[in-house]
Amino acid sequence: MKLGHIALSVANIARSAAFYKKHFGLRVSKRYSFKDKGMTIVLLKNKDMTLELFEFKKRKPLPQYRKTLDNDLHTLGVKHFSLETGNIEAAFKKFKQARVGLATDLRVFADGRKYFFLKDPDGNLVELMES
Repeated sequence: MKLGHIALSVANIARSAAFYKKHFGLRVSKRYSFKDKGMTIVLLKNKDMTLELFEFKKRKPLPQYRKTLDNDLHTLGVKHFSLETGNIEAAFKKFKQARVGLATDLRVFADGRKYFFLKDPDGNLVELMES
């Protein structure tokens, strides 16, 4: 088996698609509208990954207690998705200079690899880890 895709609910699908294109090189490959459900789905892809974005006209905001990494880890459910990079310091510098919402500083994991977390425009957590 291999991972099929990652799905996120977002407030503004165009804004989120632009964010993931600009910072991760993901491009829109398909778009679906379900007017009867008030829902739009966009699939973003690159050669290695598919990210599925959901936008609902009637949506619930991310609860306050899930907006910080340390609080959210105590709540059951999916916490984040992780992407690997060969140059974690350069990635951290790039996101810091781009003023992307960093959720942590550069940290060291138990196995010695460096990592950090950032937030997308809706507060969804994305981890970047040294490969």
